[in-house]
Amino acid sequence: MGRLTKDMTRLCEDIQTLRADRQELKKKLAEGTKARQVEILETCAAYTDARVWKAEGARNSRQSFVDNLKQVVAGQVRDTRDDLAMARRSWGKLRQA
Repeated sequence: MGRLTKDMTRLCEDIQTLRADRQELKKKLAEGTKARQVEILETCAAYTDARVWKAEGARNSRQSFVDNLKQVVAGQVRDTRDDLAMARRSWGKLRQA
């Protein structure tokens, strides 16, 4: 074989090697991309779970506050009603006297 033939053979082998390397690199990039997609989906799911947990906690807290507020207001209404009833009785006794 002549020098030109050897150079062409070497160049052809180099091209094949580079193509194989490029295919391997593309394969690794694709695998890495899929792995990152899975990690991102898992992270998003974790954020969603945390947000739902936090929202439920906030809702329970608000509901507890409202329930307590209802009890406090009901107690104040009862106290006011009792005070008014006592005032009416007192005014009634003063008028009779």
